[in-house]
Amino acid sequence: MNPFTQHAHQQGVSYIEHWFFAMGIAWRLLESVIAFALHAMFPFIDIERRLDLEATMNFLDERNRWIENAKRHSNRGVDPMFGRSPKWSGRQLFNICLRTFMLFV
Repeated sequence: MNPFTQHAHQQGVSYIEHWFFAMGIAWRLLESVIAFALHAMFPFIDIERRLDLEATMNFLDERNRWIENAKRHSNRGVDPMFGRSPKWSGRQLFNICLRTFMLFV
């Protein structure tokens, strides 16, 4: 089996679903890392509630439940990155691609 798709299929998702799932986690963790780094250098800058440790743990726990559910049930009705229907408008898809591209620039 193709090494690009083998792991994704073992998880019960397509390559694209796996890519969005993993990039969604990477993006969210990057936001938290930046918030904590800024807070470390400038302690007077508060960390947003949605990026603090508890919120990050809850986010990762929810993502883990999603992928475990996908593995057992091949659930493709919920978007792996945002947790809603994968029916995106062209604008939403453009924004996702743009944010992903900005990670590498």
